[in-house]
Amino acid sequence: MKPEKREIVLASVLGLLAGPCYILAGPERFLIWYAVVLGGGIFSTAHWLRDLKPSRSAWFTWLAWPVVMLTGAAVSLLVCGIGQKFLERW
Repeated sequence: MKPEKREIVLASVLGLLAGPCYILAGPERFLIWYAVVLGGGIFSTAHWLRDLKPSRSAWFTWLAWPVVMLTGAAVSLLVCGIGQKFLERW
């Protein structure tokens, strides 16, 4: 897999972990838990960065990274929030 694709997949996975972190940690500890998840995910894959060569695709990857992660986090939080509300009523 190309390093650019790995970075986008990592951003997607880290974004999608926001919802489960919110459910497990609760609203008061969510930011701390999610910061640990993000830090662990980023630092554990830092060795991938040496595979990225300066190019246009690497530049676009770095521009897309926060957008992909934030979109995944928004979707994950929305789905988990709706699911949690549904389960509370049921």
